[in-house]
Amino acid sequence: MCSETILEFAVLRFRDGWQVVGPAGRGRSFSYRVDAEEAALRLAAQARKTASEVRVLVQDDGCQLHHLKAA
Repeated sequence: MCSETILEFAVLRFRDGWQVVGPAGRGRSFSYRVDAEEAALRLAAQARKTASEVRVLVQDDGCQLHHLKAA
């Protein structure tokens, strides 16, 4: 049986802005969603060196998570 490592990063809206949440927990806050998305993409690029699959999810206005198409 093959074991795959899948890591997920989520860009989530919080009261004080946007944060990237990943395997290590919550990261720093960003005022703008695009800045948090860019940070998540950088983390995903680093994680691809050791993980089989990396996903970046973004919270929409209805609180649903969607795959970031650039990831």
